[in-house]
Amino acid sequence: MKNAKKGIETSLKLLGVDYIDLYLLHQPYDDYLGAWKALEEAYQEGKIKSLGISNITVNLWNKFKDGMTVMPAVNQVEFNPFVQQKELRKVMAENDIRLEAWFPLGHGNKDLLENETIVSLAKKYNKNAGQIILRWIYQEGVISLPKSTNEERMKGNIDIFDFELTDEEMKNMQALDTNKPSHNPEDPANETRLKGIKIHD
Repeated sequence: MKNAKKGIETSLKLLGVDYIDLYLLHQPYDDYLGAWKALEEAYQEGKIKSLGISNITVNLWNKFKDGMTVMPAVNQVEFNPFVQQKELRKVMAENDIRLEAWFPLGHGNKDLLENETIVSLAKKYNKNAGQIILRWIYQEGVISLPKSTNEERMKGNIDIFDFELTDEEMKNMQALDTNKPSHNPEDPANETRLKGIKIHD
């Protein structure tokens, strides 16, 4: 809890603001509920307007949810046509928690970006594969924040509102799900590795 409080204050100081609109608890390890309590206190004090979780699976949600007083607004997890998190989405929807896509474009996964279904849609709508994926995510009701330092890609990533995928096309995209995320938050090896990273002095 102490480190989480320090992290919040450090974030506010470095950003030069009095409050943060959305603050995510990134990994479900160590004193997770203690860290969440620190976020809840900051929320009550007006330092954070909305709280979020990240890398929380259905099993982890069931483990931690009863210790939460303030419910998260979002859960940021790996999400793209190959990793659709269908069971998790149902559970999050039941608790009015929005899914936020991490790796929405598969981190440049060639198999994803060159997938026949996606490429054919890109040709039909005169878009690129990334724009088709982002439009599909948008129509799925999932929040997407694709990362790019390339100005042209940034412009392209937001240019997805002049077309709409049909119901059949949405179903064809849904059929691409492999249910095999690249990151497993429940793997103890990830906890060991991440706890070895120094965050605070």
